[in-house]
Amino acid sequence: MALMGNFARIGNNEIIVLVNDAEKSSDIDLQEAQQTLEIVEAALRKAKGKRKTIEANLAFRRARTRVEAINAIS
Repeated sequence: MALMGNFARIGNNEIIVLVNDAEKSSDIDLQEAQQTLEIVEAALRKAKGKRKTIEANLAFRRARTRVEAINAIS
């Protein structure tokens, strides 16, 4: 699974994971995910200003997570 924008709470032998988005690794197209990662990497390098940098960083982290989720099952 690719989990984006998440955090976990652990207590009383229980783990609760809250996420903004989740995607099955098997539902992710590797070629599309790699192309997206390349595009957002370039956008991150070109980002100017705080807001654009934050947005580009979030897009990069999402794209990287999707590629890593596929590679984890390969």
